[in-house]
Amino acid sequence: MEEKSDALVLRTADYGEHDRMLTLFTLRYGKVSAAAKGVRKTGAKLRFAAQPFCFAEYVFAERGGRRTVVSAANTDGFYALREDLRKFYAAASLCGLCDVLLYENIVTEELFLRAVNALHAMCEGDELEALLAFFVRALALSGYALAPLACAGCGAPLDERAYFDAAEGSFTCPACARGAGVSASTIAVLKKCEGAPFKEERATEDGEQRALKLLYAYFRVKTDARVTAVEELLRLF
Repeated sequence: MEEKSDALVLRTADYGEHDRMLTLFTLRYGKVSAAAKGVRKTGAKLRFAAQPFCFAEYVFAERGGRRTVVSAANTDGFYALREDLRKFYAAASLCGLCDVLLYENIVTEELFLRAVNALHAMCEGDELEALLAFFVRALALSGYALAPLACAGCGAPLDERAYFDAAEGSFTCPACARGAGVSASTIAVLKKCEGAPFKEERATEDGEQRALKLLYAYFRVKTDARVTAVEELLRLF
C-alpha cells in the first residue's frame, strides 16, 4: 500500500552502508518514521529528501507498519538555513521542538503549517523572532500554553520588570513576585509573539535571547526533555 503526504524532515539517522532513517512531520499522518534506501550513495536520486529541513511531497510504501520512501517531489529545501550558523541552529531548534512535542501518528495541521511558515520566515528575516513566535504557539497547541501576560496574583498588566513561575507558566508583578525575574524587554518580546500590544522600542535582540531562555526553561519543566540545538543556539549569543 502506498501513502502520500507533504512532509518536513525533523531528524535523520544513518544506518546500514547507504541508508538513512527519517523522522518526518507529515501533514496527513503526523509524526512518522520512514526508511530512505540508498540515499547516502553519491548521486542518489532521493538524496535531497533525506536532508535536514527538506520540505517535500513524499510517497511511502507501507508494509507491516513500516514505511519506506518510494519517491519525493521537492517543495523547498530551505537552503538559506544551511548558509548561516544562527539560522541553521534556529531551524534545527524548531525541528527538535516538534520532535519532542509531537506524538507518533497524531495529525496536527496547524502546527505543521506554522512550522513550514516559520522556516520560510527564518530564511528571509530574523530567525530568532520566527523561532520564538513558533515556540509560543507550539507550546499552546501541545497543551502547555503560557498563562496570560498579566499578574497571576493581582491581575495587574505587565509592562515593566516581572517574575515567571516555570512550574505554572505564570507571571507576577514585583508586588506579587513569584519565580525568576523577567526583564521588561523579555515581556515586550513575548507580547509581540502573542500578537498583543507591546512597546516596540523594548523588543530588543537581548529581549529575544532572554525570551528564548525563558521558553526553553518552561519547556524543560513541562516535558523533561532537552533539545540540543536550542542549547547550541543560546551559546551563539
